[in-house]
Amino acid sequence: MPRNERSKKPAGKTDWHNADIVCALHKQRLTLRKLSLLHGYTPKVLGQALHSPYPRAERLIAAAIGVAPQAIWPSRYTVDGAPRSGRGERQRRGQGRHLGAYRAPPADGNVQPRGAD
Repeated sequence: MPRNERSKKPAGKTDWHNADIVCALHKQRLTLRKLSLLHGYTPKVLGQALHSPYPRAERLIAAAIGVAPQAIWPSRYTVDGAPRSGRGERQRRGQGRHLGAYRAPPADGNVQPRGAD
């Protein structure tokens, strides 16, 4: 297969092109900068959603265009509409191990110094 005929993405539903998103905003007389400022963000914040997953920004952009975020970025959402994290599915808060986890002190009142485990 010639090099230029290979597709980087699998066939099926694909995300809108960034230019299509910007064009749809322009049809609503909006820009990403103006939309960011209208919602109290710095001018470049909503533009980050064009390049990487950012569910809150994606919802604002989709609402301005008048479609669901899943329609614009199907690769970033599950079938039921929940955002994907990009590293497998997100863990709910309090589940899984992470460095800043809170551990209750032992019931006997003996508190060990950090790292003494």
